[in-house]
Amino acid sequence: MKVGIILGSNEASKVTYAGIHSLIETSLDNEVVLFATMDGIKAFLKQPDLKREESSSKLIVEKEDPFQYIRKAKNSGKAKIVVCSYATKLFNLNKDDYSDVVDDIEGVTSFELEIGDGKIITIW
Repeated sequence: MKVGIILGSNEASKVTYAGIHSLIETSLDNEVVLFATMDGIKAFLKQPDLKREESSSKLIVEKEDPFQYIRKAKNSGKAKIVVCSYATKLFNLNKDDYSDVVDDIEGVTSFELEIGDGKIITIW
């Protein structure tokens, strides 16, 4: 099954949760497409902009790498990370501004067509 995860936040705890969920789904032999949009794209910049407002976010950033689970999911070969083309334009960014974990820039329509009848999870 294909699983789409829409990440609309750059809050460290939510980025970590998206990674954990990606890793769980790939461990269950599902394909995952993590679609970062709006503030979520800021987490995937070469110099990530992560919010640390929640107490859990402060602990995560102090004690572990928020991207470790995303990297593990990607290493499975069953996960890809895409960033929203609209948000990329909105923040005047381009492909070179993103970290190497990002596979592509695409629109929400392409993302939804790729997921098809799979499930979509949103994290805001």
